Amino acid sequence: MKKNRLLLILAGIIIAAGLCLLIVKAATRNNGVPKADMFAVKDTASISKIFIADMNGESSLLVRKDGVWYVEDSIKAQPQKVSDLLSTIANVQLQQTVAKTAQSNINKMMSVNAIKVEIYQNAPKFTLFKKPFFVKERLVKTYYMGPATMDNMANFAILEGYDEPCIVHIPGFRGFLTPSYSFRPEEWYNCDIFSTKITRILSLTVIDYEKPEESFSVEKVGARFFNLYDSQHQQIMHYDTVKLLDMLAEYRDLNYERLMNDLPKEKKDSILQNCLFKTIVLKDVNGEETRLDMFRKYTPEDMYLDAIVGAEVPENYLPYNRDKFYAILNGNTKNLLQCQYFHFSRQNQPLSYYLPTR
Repeated sequence: MKKNRLLLILAGIIIAAGLCLLIVKAATRNNGVPKADMFAVKDTASISKIFIADMNGESSLLVRKDGVWYVEDSIKAQPQKVSDLLSTIANVQLQQTVAKTAQSNINKMMSVNAIKVEIYQNAPKFTLFKKPFFVKERLVKTYYMGPATMDNMANFAILEGYDEPCIVHIPGFRGFLTPSYSFRPEEWYNCDIFSTKITRILSLTVIDYEKPEESFSVEKVGARFFNLYDSQHQQIMHYDTVKLLDMLAEYRDLNYERLMNDLPKEKKDSILQNCLFKTIVLKDVNGEETRLDMFRKYTPEDMYLDAIVGAEVPENYLPYNRDKFYAILNGNTKNLLQCQYFHFSRQNQPLSYYLPTR
């Protein structure tokens, strides 16, 4: 009797295990039937990493950390550009598969002219009764985005695990999709240096190394009221408030032009050691500091000398580039920035600029 009961229990366990296995397989298998959204990843909130590469080895890696996207794990990415990419990933749809007669040519074209896309999610191994199990970062989708179709309204694409090349698009969107998938890291960089509104500025310090007497600092004393101090931190009672407020207002949107990490190490080290001319330190009302160290750009081909060789040097000649300078943000010497004086014209003014003239 006991033996029969044991056999029944064992049989029940085996049947239950078999049912669970069938449910798991049903939840995880891909039946291979083309679906409109088989390229899409709808849950973009759980995407943790996106890898994009061309066929020549150039690649971009976008990583989400604490809700912020970074390029190569260190440089903040442009929020709007990442948002556009996520929107494309969520909404890309299968339009049709490529005709059998054209598949060979499309495959050849894709082998040399396609962009590989890998999408990683914090996803479960399987879901049982709407409950996720074994959640971790997983590669959930790999596809190859090819050139645009003849009408520039869709793209050829191949989904890994699906044999036939396809044509994909975004319904209602007029255009092709490859601009969203940039494999060049610098195209993802967030070029912001300062993005602090004047009402959020607590203090500002400007150190002029070439003319120390022109250094100054500013401290917030009200919603739009600031005290101005000279290089010895002596308060200046009379100054041009309009000029000062205009300068502070510019800190809401100041960007760099490009990264200069392709410079030879010897040249980069020489710039950092010899060309520092100004430092700006901005502190916001939350106590967060942003420091920008500014360096002259001394390059022979960039020198602006209007006279011919051997002629007398003009009195107003400056032995450095008048349009651009280098900079280091928050002490990060790994990334040398190139900026334009035009965008920093107010921030580059000396203390005397704000003083009343007789």
